Amino acid sequence: MNKFVDSNVIILAFTNSSQKQECRKILAEENIIINTLVLLESYAKIGTINSEAYARDAIRSILSSGNIRIIDLTNNLFFESIKRSQKYKLKISDLVHYTTAILHNCSQIISYDKNFDGLGVERVEP
Repeated sequence: MNKFVDSNVIILAFTNSSQKQECRKILAEENIIINTLVLLESYAKIGTINSEAYARDAIRSILSSGNIRIIDLTNNLFFESIKRSQKYKLKISDLVHYTTAILHNCSQIISYDKNFDGLGVERVEP
């Protein structure tokens, strides 16, 4: 089954954190899905914590990974996310992530963000 990975997992995988190794293990698994918004969020935060050059290298390593499927943030994905905005009281970025997980049959959302709890897709931490 597919698993959606939130940006906080990628950020922790590429910064000095106590969760670094667990997060890197997740990124090495099969059937991992992210979207281009996750890449944007990760790049911005990693660049702030480390450097833009380091963030660029981190994102390149994800892009070259053979096991991570990247879903484009299209008009359709955005509007499908907005449709869910009244039912789920999430920030638009989290709605895009949740909608990506739903549309791509993800059995789990791997994230430290408890906002994903109780949405019908299991949230697990690395």
